Amino acid sequence: MIVDRAKFVSVVGGFGGSVLLLVGIYLFVNRVLFLAQATSSSAPVVSVSHEYVSKGKGYVLAYVPTVQIPDGEGKTLDLKVDTFNEEPVYKVGHQMRVSCNTQRGCIEDTFFSKWGGPLIVFSVSLFFFSPLWAWKLGLWQPNGEIASLELRRDA
Repeated sequence: MIVDRAKFVSVVGGFGGSVLLLVGIYLFVNRVLFLAQATSSSAPVVSVSHEYVSKGKGYVLAYVPTVQIPDGEGKTLDLKVDTFNEEPVYKVGHQMRVSCNTQRGCIEDTFFSKWGGPLIVFSVSLFFFSPLWAWKLGLWQPNGEIASLELRRDA
C-alpha cells in the first residue's frame, strides 16, 4: 500500500527523468563531437539507393541519398547521408546541404537533424521531472489534496 502517492510518483518520475537526462547529455555530447570535426557544404547527390531503413518499430523501404564530398587530400568520397524519405525526392545531380565528418558520416545540414534528438529527449525528461517539481514546490500535497496558488494584491 502506497502511503504517500505524491512522493512515490515524484521519486519514480525523478528516476526516469534522471535516466533520460543522462541519455540527452550523451546524445548532445556525441553530436557536438561529431560537428566539431564536420564541415558543412552543399554536395551533389551522386546516387540514391532504395533500401530498408528502421522507422518506429519496424522497417520501411525508403530512398537514401549518397553525396560526394572532398576529403582533405584532394580526393572525393562518396558518403551516404543519415536521412531518408519514402518518396523519391532525392535526384542524382541535385545539391544537398550536408554536414560531413569523414570518419563518422554525413547528416543533413538542418537544425532538427543536428539538434532534434537531444531536444526531444530533454523535453521528455522535463515531463518526467514535473511531478517532482510540483511536489517539491508544494503544489501537489499528500492524499490527493490540491494546493492552490493564492495571488494577493499589494495593498
